[in-house]
Amino acid sequence: MGKTIVAIGEALWDVFPDQRRPGGAPCNVAFHAARLGDRGVIITRVGDDAPGDELVVFLRDRGVDTDYVQRDGTRPTGTVLVTIEGSDPQYAITEGVAWDHMAAEDAARALTATADAVCVGSLAQRGEASRAAIQQLLSDARGQALVVFDVNLRPPFIDAEAIAATLGVADVVKMSESEVARLSTLLDRPSLIGWLLESVGVQAVCVTRGKAGASITTLQGTVSAPGVEIDESAGDAVGAGDAFTAAMAHQFVRDATPQETLHAANRYAALVATKKGAMPVLSSEEVAGIGL
Repeated sequence: MGKTIVAIGEALWDVFPDQRRPGGAPCNVAFHAARLGDRGVIITRVGDDAPGDELVVFLRDRGVDTDYVQRDGTRPTGTVLVTIEGSDPQYAITEGVAWDHMAAEDAARALTATADAVCVGSLAQRGEASRAAIQQLLSDARGQALVVFDVNLRPPFIDAEAIAATLGVADVVKMSESEVARLSTLLDRPSLIGWLLESVGVQAVCVTRGKAGASITTLQGTVSAPGVEIDESAGDAVGAGDAFTAAMAHQFVRDATPQETLHAANRYAALVATKKGAMPVLSSEEVAGIGL
């Protein structure tokens, strides 16, 4: 049976040298939750403009619940300039856009209080309005839904206060290996993972290492899983981390063990990396083939 997995944050167009594609980490998470058979919901804000219309239609047509997308009559739909250096994506993120001004609407508050999981990052909290809205929605979700915080540090939009507040309500925290080091320095916590588990109350900390795999640490210990060998010649890494987050939430809300969760999330993220863009077309056979 599908679970309700809500993603909160930025919705935008990734603008590549040759084309544009729908993007934004929370949109990617909601998209992949829907691909995995869950009710993938996005809470965001887009402009009352053609790009906003196109983005909502794209998501809705692919099974994402867009009923909680807010429209902004004065600010445009967000964009990100994406370039690929080697196999790693680089981003230039437009400021002053619609998703910087999300509101904690009553319907969204009711949704987060009844969802199975709520996924959020740090980028969407760069603006005061969206930060306040997100913190309110997370407060509503706390103790009701599994709160998953995918840290996603995107310089120069790094706010230690917003990050600390989100860590304080998170059940699961996901970071890359480099983000662990950066966050340890930012928060002045040399033993970051231990502090999160023992003092903050986080239940699980997931550290991703790209092709080298990932680990999940709980108070019971650490489990690891190696990366999955893939042919990436026809794909790219854009959105693979968000696919991992969606698969991780999909597993955790079904009471999967950390080891089961890692293997499933690694396989799904690897599948997505064989395709172009953050929200590629995946057949039901491809998803079923990795055991999800």
